[in-house]
Amino acid sequence: MSVSDQEHLMEVTGPTAKSLEILARALHVRNAELEPTLEAIVSAAVSMLSPARHAGLTVFSGGELIPRASTGEPPLLLDRLQQALGAGPCISAARHQQVFRIEDTRQDERWPQFGMEAARLDVRSMLCVPLWVGERCLGALSLYAGQPAAFTDADERVTVLLATFAALALADAQLAQQMHDALGNRDTIGQAKGILMERHGVNADAAFGVLVRVSQAENMKLAEIARRLAETGELPVGPAPGPQPADPDNGRIGPAS
Repeated sequence: MSVSDQEHLMEVTGPTAKSLEILARALHVRNAELEPTLEAIVSAAVSMLSPARHAGLTVFSGGELIPRASTGEPPLLLDRLQQALGAGPCISAARHQQVFRIEDTRQDERWPQFGMEAARLDVRSMLCVPLWVGERCLGALSLYAGQPAAFTDADERVTVLLATFAALALADAQLAQQMHDALGNRDTIGQAKGILMERHGVNADAAFGVLVRVSQAENMKLAEIARRLAETGELPVGPAPGPQPADPDNGRIGPAS
């Protein structure tokens, strides 16, 4: 390790050791629940980085960057603007997996329309850091300051370290959420199958086939079809579960002949 690298390491780990301890505890959310984890990340960012007045977190969902958590109103408004424009520092940080810093929103020429609105909201400088785990891009963490050139190189290094912790916590929370959703969907589909089996006197495979056909006809997720049936007792408008070709091993819909 070079002398310069050693100095950078001391610069980060020395003054911020206590902050990192606070961060590690803050991101240890019970049951790795997603929403509390998102809120913990932005709250920890503002607590750790003194120049930051606000923090915002955008997360990839279905191929799009979605604002998920923020402290204060400016991050949410500016994230929505970036969504509308299709460009901005937070989007660039997430897509290109690079750190983007704006020294003065009134003078930065990369995103002029964004900069004008940021300045109007009293955001004069920004620091946007990508969140990633392995090859997986999760989103971006952005810090907002009320003064020009508020973030130093040391602040950037601390934020990158914070983003590493945050990305790991976020990945764990997303996995826990996916598992929870999968279990919930399984239970709901089971309930819907039970309703069809009792109502039409068919076996489990035939009941599942009905859900699949309605899902395809209505262009809706199967879990949503099942949820509606479980809650209302009715399938969405679509092909009625009428008689199907006889299959002694699969059961059929409709009264027996």
